Amino acid sequence: MDYLTIEQVKKESGLRLVLTRDVPGPWSEAAKAVLRWHEIGYKAAEQIGGRDNPELVAWTGHRNAPIALYLDEPPRVRWQEILDLAERLGSGPSLYPQDIDQRIQMVGIASEICNEGGMAWHARMLMLNVTYQAHGDVVFEKNPMFREYGFSEAAVKTAIERVEQILGYLAKTIKAQTAAGSIYLVGESMTAADIYWACFSNMLEALPHEVNPMPDSLRQGWSALKKSISGYDPILIEQRNAIFEKHLWLPLEF
Repeated sequence: MDYLTIEQVKKESGLRLVLTRDVPGPWSEAAKAVLRWHEIGYKAAEQIGGRDNPELVAWTGHRNAPIALYLDEPPRVRWQEILDLAERLGSGPSLYPQDIDQRIQMVGIASEICNEGGMAWHARMLMLNVTYQAHGDVVFEKNPMFREYGFSEAAVKTAIERVEQILGYLAKTIKAQTAAGSIYLVGESMTAADIYWACFSNMLEALPHEVNPMPDSLRQGWSALKKSISGYDPILIEQRNAIFEKHLWLPLEF
């Protein structure tokens, strides 16, 4: 994927999307998928994962990715902010269900996957724990994510419990949907919940190298998630694969 530097992308107009470069960061991949679903073009700018990214912070006030910047509107960094922008600017079917009960369920599922305190947040805590166990307290000086995530022994224990709870709920939901004749997490058509689970499930079980040529070091790092929990239902990955096969785009480009 082609990236502009921060200085270059600041001079561009229209929609600009700051992405974690060279890795399939789940938040970034989901933002790209939502925009592609709605047929929205953008200029991509680079963010380096686990770094201070001072130029990005000076421009947007944020260190992480993704960040969507449209015209002179404030930067959008949360998953739902970016989704709502795509719904506003793009074309094609909405990723929000029309039925209010299903809409509430969809937003709830996406929140449990993407939000602070959600599955991916706690998965990163477990990955940080592997690094901490290998290198000790020096990691706090080298990686700002340890401070940002409030890393501690108690936080690691909570992370295991929360990830297992969320994965259990998703598996139960998929089984109920399958029994009702639907491959989707909510209702009978594609919603944002399916995109977020498809992209974030890479942290649990990464897509194979031929369609997801991520660095071996990251693939090994992400394996910390499934090694830290007691197990997970294979139906989680079966549903992910079905969504990619029917609706999303492979190979991943990052």
